[in-house]
Amino acid sequence: MQLILKVFFDVILLRRGPEDIPKSALLLMMAIASAVVVNMLFGAMVETAYETDFSLEFATELVKIASYIIVLVMFGLVSRLMQTMTAIIGCNAILGIVSIAVLMLSQQFNIVELDGILAWLVIFWLILVEGHIISRAVKLHLITGVATAVVIFILQIGFYYSFVELPEGAVG
Repeated sequence: MQLILKVFFDVILLRRGPEDIPKSALLLMMAIASAVVVNMLFGAMVETAYETDFSLEFATELVKIASYIIVLVMFGLVSRLMQTMTAIIGCNAILGIVSIAVLMLSQQFNIVELDGILAWLVIFWLILVEGHIISRAVKLHLITGVATAVVIFILQIGFYYSFVELPEGAVG
């Protein structure tokens, strides 16, 4: 298990790609379960500050996963589906744990500004990691993968906010 976690950390640090993750349905299920638990924990922590809906968060994640599946299918690379989804979901879970740690630290020391800045840094890094994963999966340049990840992130935001009212004074 320690070796598998090291591979995920290497993917997050852009040293390795989804091809280095074992092709295993069990590992994919473990990554999905971890991501669900991490998202529930994060949602429970954030619920005090913001009203969150776990089912909408879950649906938004499904939009992302479906989008990446469509990309792989368009490139005719269905054979890389399991490893790519395991990499994306597993890295999301690990970076979710980082987000929880950042949130806990900012709440502990009452540093709201730091919370926002670090949250955006985690989001930007996650987009870079997902771009890295998809670029390695479809064997294209990193910039193309990151552009794909940005488009999918914008799609997720659009999906999410099509079900949520924007606060007073927000542009939209």
